[in-house]
Amino acid sequence: AVDAYRAAGRERADQEEPLLGATVRLEAAEVLSLAGDEAAAITEARAALAVFERLGAARDTDRATAFLRGLGAAGHTRLWDRAGAIGALSGREREILALLGQDLTNAEIAQRLDITAKTVEHHVGRILTKLGARSRTEAAAMATAEAV
Repeated sequence: AVDAYRAAGRERADQEEPLLGATVRLEAAEVLSLAGDEAAAITEARAALAVFERLGAARDTDRATAFLRGLGAAGHTRLWDRAGAIGALSGREREILALLGQDLTNAEIAQRLDITAKTVEHHVGRILTKLGARSRTEAAAMATAEAV
């Protein structure tokens, strides 16, 4: 069930549906918690919370915060930190974000990095989720602003 939730969350993020993707991630967190994997549940719930906060989805933010508190973890209440979010990306994700900043397509990025376009697509989805960006264009603007 967790794998299905994670795949659905990635697919929603890839399709630029951040609210739905975050909702699916929070549901995955609930399943992980029931399965006894609280660390993974907290990670998924915090990722969902970050998106809810960025989107201003108050009801969903409250739900995620309550869930985290139920696990004994504090929900974050600080404002979203773009530089911190970019710093939290993996090396490959930062590489791809920099190429997004150059306005390259997935195929062009794949060719430069010698990976498949599908792999780039997955990375882009994760980047959008981690940065709370609504589109490739918004992520590219963040990359440019932060000089990734």
